[in-house]
Order: sequence, then C-alpha cells, then structure tokens
Amino acid sequence: MARIGRAVLCVAAAAAWLAAAGAARLKCRSSPGAQGNLLAAYDDGDVVDLECQTRGEAVGGSAAWHRTLDGCYVPGRFVAVDGGAEPDCAAVPCRSVAAAALGIAKRYEPLALALPLAVAAGGGPGAARIGYGHLCASPGCADVGARLPATARQAHTLLLRDFAAATRCLGAALTPAVALNENQWAALASWAVNVGCPAAAESQLVARLNRGELPPVAAALELPRWVSSNGTRRADLAARRADELALFFTASPRQAHPRCMVPLS
Repeated sequence: MARIGRAVLCVAAAAAWLAAAGAARLKCRSSPGAQGNLLAAYDDGDVVDLECQTRGEAVGGSAAWHRTLDGCYVPGRFVAVDGGAEPDCAAVPCRSVAAAALGIAKRYEPLALALPLAVAAGGGPGAARIGYGHLCASPGCADVGARLPATARQAHTLLLRDFAAATRCLGAALTPAVALNENQWAALASWAVNVGCPAAAESQLVARLNRGELPPVAAALELPRWVSSNGTRRADLAARRADELALFFTASPRQAHPRCMVPLS
C-alpha cells in the first residue's frame, strides 16, 4: 500500500482492474475516467497527496475519483481515506497546478538532492533548501520526511506541496469574485512560490484583482515588477516573470479559482 497524505492507495487491490487495462501500475488520468490522458502512474510505496474528490466513470462499482497533487485522477475504489474525506473538487479552488507551472519552477530553481543548499539572508539561521528550492524547517532537512540523498520523485513531491501551499495562500487572499482559468492560476502560483506567501498576499497584484480589474491587465502591469532581489534587477527573475506571463495568457476552458476545474461559461 502507498500512503497518500490522509489516504492509502491500495495498488494491490487494483490488480484485477489493472490486468484488464493491460497495466501494472495504477494510472492517474487527466479526467475521472478510463479515457482520460495518462499524466502519472503509481506503485506501492509511492507517496502522493490527495487534493479533492469528484465523481466520474464507475470502477469496481464506485463512481468516486480522487484528484492528486499531480493534477490527475485515481479511482476512489482503491483509496481508503484516513482522517476524513477530501472536499468536492468543484467547491474549492485548485490546489494542484498545470504542469507548465511546475516546469517553470524546475527551470529556475536549483535542484539539490545529495546536500541541502544553504539559504541566503532571510531564510533563517541554519535554514536550508532541498529538491526544487523547498525551504526546510530544520538545518538538516529532517522535517521533509525523506532520507538524503533525496530522489527525483521526492523532490517533485516537495514541489507539489510548495505549489499547494501557494494556492492555499492565494485562495485565502483572493475574493471569490476573482475568476481565473487553470493557466492564470498556475502562473500566479509559480510567482507565489518564488516570492513567498506574505509578499504575494499583500501585493498590488492581488489587490488589483480583488478590486475587480481584468486579470490580464493586472498581471501584465504587476508581474514584471517582481524582477529584483535586494534592490538589484536579476535576469533570471525577469525571465521567470516572462515565462509566467506567457502561461497566464495561455487560454484554457477550465476554471481553477474560485472553483476547481469547472468549465468556464
């Protein structure tokens, strides 16, 4: 069995269904049904966090599906929730983000697997980063729950959790009247992961969105302002903001805020 946040993914129990599908791993799909595109696959021992639940194609007599932080769906038939059910996906903002946003973070964050990277001033005494810029709560990164050297999968999982924290922050800061599609949401999450929750939540970008300004206008005016560190303009930050803006302006028919994956009218 593989522990998924507050749930257990029973891969072994899925053996008959997997065999019928001609697979050896439990596939995580782009939509809650067997016809969805394959986005990820899980084995026993994988650690994967759940985001929310929804209903879809019946599998093993159950129409329940769970969305993971990989942004894809696994059949609820093989998930035993431990500690309470996840929220309805259509009732809350998305915690997961489009893969393109993860790609942006991976492109600009240094990957550390073997040894934590020391954090510059502002990270706290003895603080360190592991994976794709994940800020550890302890100097040796013991709090991340992974033996060092970390694996690429563990680094990816930590990045997913950092994005989930960023989307929770944005969801708390933005009013329900702010409608964002999945790419706009993902771009803002990438920015929030980079600048930190307090700075993002208290920013003029969030304030302008909450005042009712059109999201493309607010983003185009405010995101390019976040290109300096300690008063010095940085080329890598300017490039990251440009990539985030390009993602923000990529059309999508699906909403991510205030409700997750609801088709836009």
